[in-house]
Formats: sequence, structure tokens, C-alpha cells
Amino acid sequence: MNSLTFEEKLRFITKMGDFIPHTSGLGMELHSIEGSELTLRLPYQQQLVGDAETGVLHSGALTVLLDQTLGLSAVCSNDIAPSVTPTLDLRIDHFGIAPPGSDIFATGKVLRATRKILFVDGYAWCESPDKPIARATGTWVRVMDIDLEWIKSIGRDSA
Repeated sequence: MNSLTFEEKLRFITKMGDFIPHTSGLGMELHSIEGSELTLRLPYQQQLVGDAETGVLHSGALTVLLDQTLGLSAVCSNDIAPSVTPTLDLRIDHFGIAPPGSDIFATGKVLRATRKILFVDGYAWCESPDKPIARATGTWVRVMDIDLEWIKSIGRDSA
């Protein structure tokens, strides 16, 4: 399987979001796909607050958002075939906090791919991508022996 069309990327990301419990449980949503860059959105939710006095979200929710976004960004790369991508290593540098009541967005892109490893970079932001609240970088394993051809038919009309 080569790179996916825009519609196939949408179907794949939506299906994976529904399939992975922590993604659907936290309410993560696809925000945009621009070229090879993926952006997911984590809506602000009271149950994710880590500090009741300030209303600031727990950093674990941000970690899950960045992990999911960077892992799924492999689907959006036009240079590699999509694959299942378990996290091997994830580093997050926190620059600040998300303002209370704000949705958090995470954007990721594959920087380099080898036969077995993906090197991915991304960031989280609230008001503007130009004002990141965190930066993430990591490596994901490419599991190429799982056939993903079935993903092309998800969501198609059967007419």
C-alpha cells in the first residue's frame, strides 16, 4: 500500500480514533490534515482538570494527545506507506500551560522514516500554532506486516 488519498487518510484517522479507547474516551477529534501534517483537537473537559483551583488540564491528557497525534501522523505522510505505529520513545518539553477552558490542539509530522522506525516531531497549542504550549519529539515502530488494505473501503458507499 502506498500513501493514502486525502479521503482515505480521513477514514483511517477517524476509524483509529474510534478504535483506540483512550482516544475516543478523551473525545479527541480530527482538526485538520494539511499535506503531511496532522492536527488533532482535545476539547476542554472538566473531568480532565488536574488542578481544581485553577481549572488547568492534567498534563497526562496533553501527553495522550501528543502521543496519539504524532503516532497517527504517519498516516498523513505522503512519503511512506501507512502502518501500525506503537510508540517507542516520546519526549515532551512543556513551555507553559493551556489556559483554563481552552481546547488543546496537537500537530505532528514525520521527519524521517527508516525501514522500521519513524522519527516524528510535533507541538501542542491553544490560541495559535505560533504560541506552542509544548513540543514533542519521538520515535515510533513501523509494523509493516499488518495488512491495512481494508482501510480503503471503510466508509465508502456500497452503491
